[in-house]
Amino acid sequence: MKKIAYIAAGCLLLSANLLSGCDSFLDEAPRGKAIATSVNEYNGMFNTTLFMSLSLSHDYYAFWRSDDLIFTPDCYSQLDMNTFYGSSIKNAFQYKQEVYRGDQESSEWVEPYKQIYVFNSIVNGVMSATGSEKEKLYLQSEARVSRAYMHFLLAQWFALPYDESYAETELTVPLVTEANTSVMNYRRATMKEMYDFITTEMEESCPNLEDRVDHRMRVYKPTGYGLMGKVYFLMGKYDKALTALRTAYELLPKSAAVVYLLDYNELMRPYGYRELTADELDSDMDILPYLFSSSQVLWCKQTTMMNSYYFVYGDQITFYLNPEFYALYDEYDLRRNLICTVNREGTPLPYPYPGFLGDKINLGLNLPEVYLMLAECEARVGSEDNARQILADFRKYRVLPGHEEVPSSVTTKEDLIRFCVDELNREFMATGYRWYTVRRLWNDPLFQDMKPVTHFDGEQTFTLDESGLKTAIPETVLEWNESWRGQ
Repeated sequence: MKKIAYIAAGCLLLSANLLSGCDSFLDEAPRGKAIATSVNEYNGMFNTTLFMSLSLSHDYYAFWRSDDLIFTPDCYSQLDMNTFYGSSIKNAFQYKQEVYRGDQESSEWVEPYKQIYVFNSIVNGVMSATGSEKEKLYLQSEARVSRAYMHFLLAQWFALPYDESYAETELTVPLVTEANTSVMNYRRATMKEMYDFITTEMEESCPNLEDRVDHRMRVYKPTGYGLMGKVYFLMGKYDKALTALRTAYELLPKSAAVVYLLDYNELMRPYGYRELTADELDSDMDILPYLFSSSQVLWCKQTTMMNSYYFVYGDQITFYLNPEFYALYDEYDLRRNLICTVNREGTPLPYPYPGFLGDKINLGLNLPEVYLMLAECEARVGSEDNARQILADFRKYRVLPGHEEVPSSVTTKEDLIRFCVDELNREFMATGYRWYTVRRLWNDPLFQDMKPVTHFDGEQTFTLDESGLKTAIPETVLEWNESWRGQ
């Protein structure tokens, strides 16, 4: 299995599974390969469940690094029972750069490159296929945006946050643009090369995306602009993010009838607008919809939830919620009711348990992200009235009626930006999203007071430094790419 970690092997050959919905040509394809020849066949390459999921499981280390989580010695004892993941999860929680054990393969590395391989096949082949030129351009543009975003995720995990001061010298990950498993030596792209590629692909492709596709596994125009906005947002380029996000926000009502915010007032009405009990957490598993059918998901790239909410026997919890983050919810916030503070016997837990918050994690694009990124960008460029209106429009789906407006205590531009960040924290608590926020704000002058960023395990405090903002490339990859050592 070691070859899976080698980047060329990670870009797997197309198989019948990858080409579900377009198998009419498989019998005539060369052995070991499946070559699409028509627009319909290339379109079918998108319609595989491979693209709905990033099967990272506990390898999703952005989750374990997030400072909205807290461990206890009992949590650690539960992790120790998982002999494959235990030490690497602890390494991530302790902010070590070297997360993976020497024998541990990385789903974070392999899964995006597997998808990149297929997107490359489409980008490089579809324009030669038979069919409508317009349809071919739609498909190529969709594949280019998707490929760019997969590279973006890899750079978020295995490289430092974007910073122009070192972008020309800091290395990221290999930039792969061919569906070619015979390539033996890949070069790691600089940060500038990587982000120039990602943003150029999106800028050139988004105008050519299809206007409307009611499918959460496909990228259409508002989704593409939302993804572009997310890239610029996490780069700290808020003016460019604003342009893209405004476009997505304006296009969505006309382009996606199946995309809308869940109303937590409706969601919590059967429970009397109160904290759910442990029994309810266990029994009402579908209180929040699955991601592939959720109206809040624009582009589904789901990963396995990190911990089940079957926690109530006292020895099954592997993490808790940091009380400082729990305090971000006021009594009118209905998201707080999805958090549990007592076990099944009614005994208070040592820390709040996230409950339904974070039990479904989407690494693609979510509608709440579009609202909240746009609000912060509006605030940062001085359009404070716009920001407040967007926040109120969003919060009416999350808090009790009459409390959706930004509080009167938020008076300055800086206060409003901080409120936007807090709203992101509240919305995406215990999903790993906080890690991207920490990376984005690491050098932001307004947020230097968030440091030190720490984790507490009940006995020790671990402090994040800049080197810990990225995960080191795993040994199982380096052994196939010896020239990368020491880079």
